[in-house]
Amino acid sequence: SAFTHVAFPPMPVLVFKRMPAGTLILVASGSVMTVNPERIVLKRCILSGFPYKIHRRKAVIRFMFFSREDVRYFKPVELWTKYGQSGHITDALGTHGYMKCWFDKPIKNNDTVCMSLYKRVFPRYPTGAFQLYEEGPSKLRQIRNQLDEEKMTHDPDAME
Repeated sequence: SAFTHVAFPPMPVLVFKRMPAGTLILVASGSVMTVNPERIVLKRCILSGFPYKIHRRKAVIRFMFFSREDVRYFKPVELWTKYGQSGHITDALGTHGYMKCWFDKPIKNNDTVCMSLYKRVFPRYPTGAFQLYEEGPSKLRQIRNQLDEEKMTHDPDAME
């Protein structure tokens, strides 16, 4: 996300970073997506665990959680494996985060069980840049005059 002028797709976008030496380095490139104020930006986190005991389509999974309460909290979330099976948590097992799971196909010992978690992310609001506008145009003029005075004192060519 960025705060910028209104742009419509498929406008190309180049993002540069200013280095201390004053040079610009290309950091990212792409194009503008559709202008939709109701777009939701999500961040995905994947929790992974490993089969401990397997019996056909049922398995005991460990190392995804480390407490019984966490297993119960995430019980409604769907599981998936690296080899393409999907499943769900049936019950918590013990107090150390082990869980019984049921899958649509038999899973293998070398499979990894994963759970995708999503979180909505909001763009950072740049507060420092807008403080000048809240203080009014007189503050902007004052800062511009100070910069001009500093340029005059530091640059002897500017006086000519």
